[in-house]
Amino acid sequence: DSLYREKMMQQVCSDQAVESYFKLNSPKFDGIEVSQMVLDSEGKAKEMVSVLIDDPDCFEEMAREHSIGPTRENGGRIGKVLRGALRGNIEAKVFNASIGEVLGPFASADRTVFEIFRVDVRHPAQLDETTRTEVARVLREGWLRARAQEHLIEPC
Repeated sequence: DSLYREKMMQQVCSDQAVESYFKLNSPKFDGIEVSQMVLDSEGKAKEMVSVLIDDPDCFEEMAREHSIGPTRENGGRIGKVLRGALRGNIEAKVFNASIGEVLGPFASADRTVFEIFRVDVRHPAQLDETTRTEVARVLREGWLRARAQEHLIEPC
């Protein structure tokens, strides 16, 4: 059973299948490096945005001083993120922003925190080893979901 599954995965996740999927879906694998500042009031967040629009280079310093988020010690740097890692309303704006652009504030669902983002670097999709692994994972999960649908057990 294990050998059969391994053989099927080699076919489902072949180099040709990975390359084909990537060609059709490459925008899904675009990445960006982003910095984030998390603040506890909308007023403070709006004030930070106005300062950052005038001087985006002070983002790290302001994040260390004012952010309450987990990236505070890193000057707000989150690092590289792929599409799907950020909330939908934020992701669309961040992935369409220019390098150095400051975005926000974005309120959390319960409006207890407000986030500000800055786009640091863009990484257009490339079929490197990390991306190959992710594409193979997506193909494998899709294949397994399809097989599960074929074998649904319905109650009598």
